[in-house]
Amino acid sequence: MYVEVLVDVNNRRLDRSYYYKIPGQLILSSGMLVLVPLQNRKVQGLVVRVLANLPDELEEYKIKEVEKILQEQCLLPQDLLELASWMAETTICSMARSLHTVWPFLKGKLEEWLIPLAGIKDEDVQALEILDPDAYRVLEVLNRAKRNGLPENVLLKRANISKKFAEELVKQGWVKKEKRFSSKNNLKKVIEGDSYNEKIESFNSRGDGCFERIMNQGARQHSEEVKLSFAQLKALEYIWDKYVNKSKNTVLLHGITGSGKTQVYVEFTSRVLSEGGDVILLVPEISLTSQIAAVFIEQFGDAVSIIHSGLKTGEKLKIWEEILKGEKRIVIGARSAVFAPLPRLSAIIIDEEHDGAYKQDENPKYHARDVARKRMEQLKGLVVLGSATPSLEAYAAGQRDVIGLTSITERFNQKDMPVVKIIDMKAELAGGNKSIFSLELMTKLRNRIELGEQSILFLNRRGYSTFVFCRECGYVARCPNCDVSLTYHSNKEEMCCHYCNYRVEVFHNCPECGSRYIRFFGQGTQRVEEEVKIFFPEVPVLRLDTDTTKGEGKHEEIIEKFRHQEASILVGTQMLAKGLDFHNVTLVGVISADQLLNMPDFRSRERTFQLLTQVAGRAGRGDKPGEVVIQTYSPEDRAIYMAAKHDFTSFFWDEISYRKKMGYPPFSHIIRILVYHEKEERVIKAAGELADSLKKALFELGKEDYMILGPAPSVLTRLKNEYRWQVSLKGKNPDILRKIVYKGVQYFYKCPSSSGVNISPEVNPM
Repeated sequence: MYVEVLVDVNNRRLDRSYYYKIPGQLILSSGMLVLVPLQNRKVQGLVVRVLANLPDELEEYKIKEVEKILQEQCLLPQDLLELASWMAETTICSMARSLHTVWPFLKGKLEEWLIPLAGIKDEDVQALEILDPDAYRVLEVLNRAKRNGLPENVLLKRANISKKFAEELVKQGWVKKEKRFSSKNNLKKVIEGDSYNEKIESFNSRGDGCFERIMNQGARQHSEEVKLSFAQLKALEYIWDKYVNKSKNTVLLHGITGSGKTQVYVEFTSRVLSEGGDVILLVPEISLTSQIAAVFIEQFGDAVSIIHSGLKTGEKLKIWEEILKGEKRIVIGARSAVFAPLPRLSAIIIDEEHDGAYKQDENPKYHARDVARKRMEQLKGLVVLGSATPSLEAYAAGQRDVIGLTSITERFNQKDMPVVKIIDMKAELAGGNKSIFSLELMTKLRNRIELGEQSILFLNRRGYSTFVFCRECGYVARCPNCDVSLTYHSNKEEMCCHYCNYRVEVFHNCPECGSRYIRFFGQGTQRVEEEVKIFFPEVPVLRLDTDTTKGEGKHEEIIEKFRHQEASILVGTQMLAKGLDFHNVTLVGVISADQLLNMPDFRSRERTFQLLTQVAGRAGRGDKPGEVVIQTYSPEDRAIYMAAKHDFTSFFWDEISYRKKMGYPPFSHIIRILVYHEKEERVIKAAGELADSLKKALFELGKEDYMILGPAPSVLTRLKNEYRWQVSLKGKNPDILRKIVYKGVQYFYKCPSSSGVNISPEVNPM
């Protein structure tokens, strides 16, 4: 038997794994802290996996043995350790990276802290000075501490007391114990006292009312029941049946925009909490967290915890401690919140499950939906996927009964869906209208302003112009580091790369030919905002995109201003399409529906349909009816036409037949391997040899029916000063694809061209 160990050394802290043989006298399991030989010294390490056999590439090496066990208790929950191992295997990344993603405070440790329950000036404490000087000394030391308490080992030394005496003070109610994270970058001091699993068992078996108090945090703050519509109640009962009977691991809730999916989440969560379970709710972006969190906090109060990337390390540590102690029952956050270590995790809800933000673009390149399903498989819980425009993969699984499927086909309180009109911009141009706004959209905007109603203008590109070019010689201003055009921002009079953030001042003469015929082509949200102000100079306008939401609280500030009707028109990118609820918005204008439609991606029509449907759903959510105007140069395209009809089902069957014909997911899986280096010729040669190596592996495994695509330049051929090429594999079985990659990469690393060249595999890239 063998173990994979993450070693803890000064210059490489838990970021590389090594393999060791288990000597006959030791019984090892994952999570243990061990002493292992590394070169000419002995170091500590964390056992992450126990293996019956070594990986094939290591069989020729002499494997050293583990010296001894240093700590048997697991550093992190066993289910999360297993999850990290599964992620490393399925996303084709190192165990170290996977483990750090699952447990972000791996470089720290959990410590037992003693906290005073009485101030030094309390009468009872003053009496201790005479009756029990040792106890008084302990409280005196604790009350002097800056963090209102001390680690137990520190207190024992400072107060000169035994651990038994400290335990007695806990029983008498003078002090309490709690676990806190220490961010020291070593593993020399691991968990002292109870392990994670022992803590949870202790928590469950306590008879002091602690469990009941935590349970009461999950009770609804308002006594009155929220009345669900018949359609909502039917969907809720379907989900609850699958949760109680464990008949499905996953349920898809397909509810049209404005159908009240959030309230179904709330009612389902309330039931789970009443049964003793904990819940994670995922949203696609941090910008959506505050809005849906407000609904949950109103219902569940202090039981809710919010996790997002804007938190500082200290804040994250505090939240992690509260979760581990069982003080929080509901965790709401973006992608990474799926790893929250809730003690009784029983359900994970993924709102807007179709959104690409759930896919991590750095190693490990996991999809939160897959991780959620794995966690609920481990813990025998339920994943609830919710969307008005589900991903084709999820909806297809529902149609095949692989996962549960329930639908809400009407808006809450029987409100009508907005009326959608498609405007052919080719006809507008032929009629002499060169503006970015059609005449119909301008008329409807003016009408809404006069009625005191609000409008949203959507364009999925920030900035002022798409690119800057010379009409004399055709020169286009491009980023020197990335193979993309620079975007013009008029407010700063500069051009910017939206990938590496390269910036340069706007030039008025062409750098190539010296011509003054410089033009700003295309359109972005900034340009739309300025055009609106030209047509309606007295009307207040707000813009919501990445540029205007930089800085803490900026996103919420803009949203709240618009909600309080401080502006008549809101211009924005796809941030507008997700979950926002404005009751006075009666008009949505889509400036150009063609931008996503023409991306070089087989999912472009699906994404176009989803985005148009979602942004159209922002109109008419209040008492007033809504209208949507979609401007496009492709009015006959099926994605645009069916989005205008709110017809997801017809779009699904049309698109799924196209996917089947072309052999795209969900009828196959794809692994893309990115090859990148600063020198283009080395990348091209390496990509060619990688493709040959994969073909050799494919032939040896007898899988000639699996396809190798490429080598080919990546969509962004140059990014952050590195050239990028890619080789892709396509086939039905992802496990076989991974075997081909593992074997092919081994052959590739024996090729001379592999030296110094970086590769990055990704399973089912978005």
